[in-house]
Amino acid sequence: MTENPWANPDSAIAQVEAQIRQSQEQATKARELESQMKTLVGRASSPRREVTAAVSASGLLTELKITTDATALREDDLATLIKKIVNDAHRAIGAQAVQLAADAFGEDSGVTARLREEAAARDIPPAEPGITY
Repeated sequence: MTENPWANPDSAIAQVEAQIRQSQEQATKARELESQMKTLVGRASSPRREVTAAVSASGLLTELKITTDATALREDDLATLIKKIVNDAHRAIGAQAVQLAADAFGEDSGVTARLREEAAARDIPPAEPGITY
């Protein structure tokens, strides 16, 4: 039979203090992770570098470079390439976020699992193909 850890007051106090320390360490890691996440930038470029894009952690497109080589592409092809590169940048930032969480909390943590799910969801194209003009 297992002894009740709460039966001995000294043991109970030690156990609570250990749990408090562990909680404080987790909170510190969470604050550090949040700070690091805010600075992430996802970048992607097309193979021939006609299109380069960067996105912020909040999902904003922060950079879009289109070279003169892109003018050789048809409008539809250029639009498709831009969407692909922006989506690749989003996937890149998702992978960075997963890695940061894994480094902070471990591969099997709930935080890492949640970010991994969110990153995987970025691989699912939207139901609507997009806006065209």
